Amino acid sequence: MIIDFISIKKGILLTGIFSISTFAFAQIGINTATPHSTLDIEGSIEANRVAGIQAPRLTLAALTAKISSLYGANQIGALIYITNVSGGDRTGQRVNISSPGYYYFDGSFWQNLGIPEPKVLSGDIKYSVVETDHDGWYLMNGRTVASLPANLRPIAQKLGFTNNLPDTRDRFLKTKTGTEAVGVIGGTNTFTIAEANLPNLNLSGSFSGTSASGGASHTHTFSGTSASGGSAHNHTFSGTSASGGAAHTHTLSSIASGNGGAAHTHPFSGTSSNTGNHTHTYLAPPRATTKDRGPLVSKVSVDVPTNNQIDAAGAHTHTFSATSSNNAHTHTYSGNAASTSHTHAYDGTSTSTAHNHTFSTTSESSGAHNHTLSGNANFPLGGSGIALSNRSAYLVVNAYVYLGQ
Repeated sequence: MIIDFISIKKGILLTGIFSISTFAFAQIGINTATPHSTLDIEGSIEANRVAGIQAPRLTLAALTAKISSLYGANQIGALIYITNVSGGDRTGQRVNISSPGYYYFDGSFWQNLGIPEPKVLSGDIKYSVVETDHDGWYLMNGRTVASLPANLRPIAQKLGFTNNLPDTRDRFLKTKTGTEAVGVIGGTNTFTIAEANLPNLNLSGSFSGTSASGGASHTHTFSGTSASGGSAHNHTFSGTSASGGAAHTHTLSSIASGNGGAAHTHPFSGTSSNTGNHTHTYLAPPRATTKDRGPLVSKVSVDVPTNNQIDAAGAHTHTFSATSSNNAHTHTYSGNAASTSHTHAYDGTSTSTAHNHTFSTTSESSGAHNHTLSGNANFPLGGSGIALSNRSAYLVVNAYVYLGQ
């Protein structure tokens, strides 16, 4: 069947022709006698005539006003042209209509005939600066699944959100490992460096200074032997050893040997003191006695030694001073020397050949003093352990999951 729009002058005639063609099971050609498809339109070659086909033109607001159930399986392939997207909404079948252009219906959604937009599926995630739920996208803020629309709860549960949607606030999203479960939240925004996080390095250095005590008395214990180098040497001393006032005893037993056999002397000088009565026994000089010898000698004088004792009525002292000299000899002594508070005064020089002195004792300090030291040591790093921020520079957005309408 051939339709020549140029020869048609009346609309009634055109209507009649299309009415007849309804019952004709043949291909239709427009401006062609040999159509090659169900409808084959050949453009007009006249310069003053417009060629082309225009699909139904609608705004997004007009399409939104239509009942969504109008479009179903029987409308697959339907073609429209959206002229304006400022009104209406992008929900349900219209979710992909974002700009003016040709759209065709695929049975579920209107798809852009030019550059198709990716099809949105349940469980898809996106970031957005939008503040609230929109177009099937639901903010992941830890809300309960029970708070979602009833028809979307099974979808959320199928995605693995049994009780709550994930709370992505102040978090970033990461791909799960083989052992992690979807929706698990971990990590922290700050951390504190522990010793185990530091490199295994020794920070060495030198120091020199003075260590001061705090003032309390303390002692140093030492023990050892001081040896002379082999040659004779002298120890010069001068001082007084005082007892603390209480009576005490010195026990001694030893033999002091002389110096190699050479003659030597012991000088001494002092006073012996006695605090009570005592006696001195002495031998008195001879005295003369008279004895009758007969008529020739009337009297004879005879010297007779006599022992006498004199009692001292009280305490007194004896002062003595002497020097004893002799060749090599020894002094043996053994016993106890007891006294009340007293002192020993000495002044002199002792001479000897090479010998050792063994000592072990404690020296006590009565107050604060200093120790000067120098050497090497490891130094602590110091610091107060303030937690560090684990964030890089950031832009705040919201994370949404698509659950549908």
